[in-house]
Amino acid sequence: MSGDPGPGSAHDPRLRRYRPGDGPGVRAVHERALRDAGTDPADVPGNDDLRRVESAYLDVGGEFLVVDRGTPGEPEVIATGGYRPVDADRGPRTVELFRMAVVPEHQGEGHGARVLSGLERRAREHGADRVVLSTAARQDSAGFYAAHGYRETGRERYGEYELVGFEKRL
Repeated sequence: MSGDPGPGSAHDPRLRRYRPGDGPGVRAVHERALRDAGTDPADVPGNDDLRRVESAYLDVGGEFLVVDRGTPGEPEVIATGGYRPVDADRGPRTVELFRMAVVPEHQGEGHGARVLSGLERRAREHGADRVVLSTAARQDSAGFYAAHGYRETGRERYGEYELVGFEKRL
């Protein structure tokens, strides 16, 4: 996937597909966004996928996008998000969103919406008709998803966290 058409400067944020050199930046965005939301990244299970984005997302028919405001040789990842197809029991064309995050100093600038829109577009192009996700209730992201057409599907406890499930038909 090529980057979306955007302003001409190499420092203007652009949406693009994950590249192997993005790993450290992706992990940093994830950790900083969690800390800003009051969550200790060490308390969140299953973060190993961020050390193997290609095999966890791209190689299994998923997608992983970043917003990059760096230069071609020195990426500066400021927002991330990915999806993977889910098991057939949730529908043959359902994908699940993961790792939606924006570094704190760039939140509110529309980067999360760009990533979400890009992921939804790619999912439709690959035949998906439904997106599901879960997020911690303590994070402001619950309102973000509702504002983008997602409906709440339920809540559950996971340790000290209350998780909110969402879905959207594409």
